[in-house]
Amino acid sequence: MNLAPMLKHEIKEIGLVSLYFFFCFSVFLTLKKLLLADYQIEVSVLSTAAISALIAAKIVIILDKTHAGRRFDANYSPGLAALYKTLIYILVTFIVLYLEKLFHAYRETGTLAQAISYVWEHKDRNLILAKVLCVGLAFFAYHLYAGLDRRLGEGTLRRLVMASPEETPTPDKG
Repeated sequence: MNLAPMLKHEIKEIGLVSLYFFFCFSVFLTLKKLLLADYQIEVSVLSTAAISALIAAKIVIILDKTHAGRRFDANYSPGLAALYKTLIYILVTFIVLYLEKLFHAYRETGTLAQAISYVWEHKDRNLILAKVLCVGLAFFAYHLYAGLDRRLGEGTLRRLVMASPEETPTPDKG
């Protein structure tokens, strides 16, 4: 088994999706950093965006290959399929964010019951909602683009977006 072609395929498949999520998360985290600068609160943007992008990209690619990820594509329009997938991904994102807070609280308190109580008492609904909305927008845009690209033929939408005006075919007016 040759490792080079497999590695090249993985880098191509995960790399572009990771770059997209890295760009989205970098924008969101930069906005967060700018908003928190008035309060002298430092936020790490680059490392958080990179790690989050790699995790999101791998999860999206894996879920898109499952039956649950493909079933919306076959039965609904690209926009509706993107909306359904995004709602599912937002729910998963909310659960992951809650579990992350629970994990940190468990490390501080030492027991699961105290950690759950701590997270519930110190919940920041606005911060959680802001994170879920930002990640949800990134997921929706990705799913919409991917759905339209599949519908038009793999790579067609990217070629249309990246083509210069002279290369772009114009519809016949008739």
